[in-house]
Amino acid sequence: MVIVILGILAAFAAPRFSDLSSEANEAVLEGLGSAMLGGARLVYAKAVIQNVQAEANATVDLDGDGTDDTRTVFGYPRGDRFADGIANAVELGNDWAYGHVGGAVGTALHVTRSALAGFSGPTNNNINITKTNCYLTYTPPTTFGLSPVITYRTTGC
Repeated sequence: MVIVILGILAAFAAPRFSDLSSEANEAVLEGLGSAMLGGARLVYAKAVIQNVQAEANATVDLDGDGTDDTRTVFGYPRGDRFADGIANAVELGNDWAYGHVGGAVGTALHVTRSALAGFSGPTNNNINITKTNCYLTYTPPTTFGLSPVITYRTTGC
């Protein structure tokens, strides 16, 4: 009787736990998206201080050491995988896999959890990232006065 009851409980509990991992992956992406927007706004504040917020292609010194750290698009970090874009501004580490979207470098960046992609760090091949169907895309503004946009793909989380 006890085994039957445990079997029934397991049948109802197992799907719920697998659903929680999907929700957790989505929540992690949303948290990163919020951090990216926050980091982008801090870079924008530095761009305003350095009076380069209206430029389509500029650089910003984030730490005040006299060396430009981040390339910007209308004051916000570029969307690329290199050490001077949004990946640098939020210091993406080994927990993330990321790469810039095809086309012009700096126009957008895909990011997913490294555990889902099977590798960590930057790549110029987005196939492993987009195959997960659990990623976000950071897109910097296309004109002055706009803000960056974060979009989410969560069908595979």
